[in-house]
Amino acid sequence: MELLELPGWRIEFDRPATVAAHARSLCRGPERCGCAPCRNWAKTRDRLLPDDFRHLLQRIGIPLDGEAEVYHNGRLRNGRHSYGLWCHFVGRVLAGERDCAPNIETGTFSAFFHSKPALLADAFAGQSTVQLEVEAEVPWLSDVPEIV
Repeated sequence: MELLELPGWRIEFDRPATVAAHARSLCRGPERCGCAPCRNWAKTRDRLLPDDFRHLLQRIGIPLDGEAEVYHNGRLRNGRHSYGLWCHFVGRVLAGERDCAPNIETGTFSAFFHSKPALLADAFAGQSTVQLEVEAEVPWLSDVPEIV
């Protein structure tokens, strides 16, 4: 296990086990759904994920398309769209979860961790798993009509 320390957080993670679990998982997140908001997220993620967030995912072992869930909260007054998503990795929260640690902010992305994952893929069964939850504001870049 490796240690990830972020402001207010101490996370233990197993990158090789996370990479292996994601490799065994079937089609994930928005590609599995295919609705208009999910198609927009899938098109947006590659272009707009902040470098800090990409590095975090890479360090932990989560692929860029490794979402277990993506949900659209709606269009914001500023024209962007509010999204939430969950990703999983093998590990455990050592500090921060019960201490109400602050969200980790990277641009228009905000993230926190917890140890009660939902929609966990079978590939993670029997392993201590952490859920990384993200809130993001992104533009509509999809070729399908924008949801307003």
